[in-house]
Amino acid sequence: MTTIFEAAGADAHGRAPHFMWWNFLILLGAFCAFPLMDLMPQWTAWESGPLEGAQNFILLAGGLAAMAAVRELRTPSSKALLAIAALFWIAFLGRELAWGAVFVPPEMMTEWGPSWSSKHLWYRPAVPYVLAAMGLLAAYWWLHYRVWSEVLLRLARERALPLFALGQFVAYMVLATNAEGHGFVRLEDWYGTQVMVLEELMETLGYLALLLAQAMVVFHLRQPVQQESGR
Repeated sequence: MTTIFEAAGADAHGRAPHFMWWNFLILLGAFCAFPLMDLMPQWTAWESGPLEGAQNFILLAGGLAAMAAVRELRTPSSKALLAIAALFWIAFLGRELAWGAVFVPPEMMTEWGPSWSSKHLWYRPAVPYVLAAMGLLAAYWWLHYRVWSEVLLRLARERALPLFALGQFVAYMVLATNAEGHGFVRLEDWYGTQVMVLEELMETLGYLALLLAQAMVVFHLRQPVQQESGR
């Protein structure tokens, strides 16, 4: 069965995949997003459109990959890191799905496309409490299993932190936030309603970068611990 690492270019002997090439492909996609914004029809960026569908697929894949890694990794601290990641993927997916509101007919049609609201869902008041419980669980795992000292510091020592991929994730989410009208630059004033295509493209690329960062971390954690020289 093909794994995420083999899909990224790893061979059967566990040699490193071509992660840097995937980083640059995502970066290339970001440069292409601006001309694509004018070429792609607006409906592709609707909440029910293909870009949102691609994001949901990436988020689901990230969560499933994290849960699979929890079963595969050897140390409790590594398992805890990926269990925390799985919680974040689930939270991101819930947010993108408007906590389930997209599965019912939209409330109205606007110049931005169909509009959904989760406020009419019977379970919507419980969502903040569920998210808070997930956050507390993640904090417990982080502290109890010493994720910082036993995993992240190891990755830093071995120069295995996926800083490029994580930097891309942050940059694209900032751009998406500004495209949505909540940042420090109102891109809507420049591009009009077509800016929603840029927003969804940037979110898609951001989630891809985050999935790549997770794959890089899991791949490294699967390798034997490097022994320090002189020991």
